[in-house]
Amino acid sequence: MSIKCQVEECHFNDKSQQLCQADAIQVRSSGTMSVADSENTACDTFKPKNK
Repeated sequence: MSIKCQVEECHFNDKSQQLCQADAIQVRSSGTMSVADSENTACDTFKPKNK
C-alpha cells in the first residue's frame, strides 16, 4: 500500500515521489470528539527531518 505525503519537513517523506516511507502510520483525532473530515485529524508518525 502506498501512502501519499506532501509534508516536506517529515523524515519519512520521499520528496521525489511524495510517498510516506514509514513502516506503519498512526493517525489520530486532532482534539475534536467527532471527526467529519481530514482537517480534524493528525499524523502521529510525523518525525522532523534532521537538519
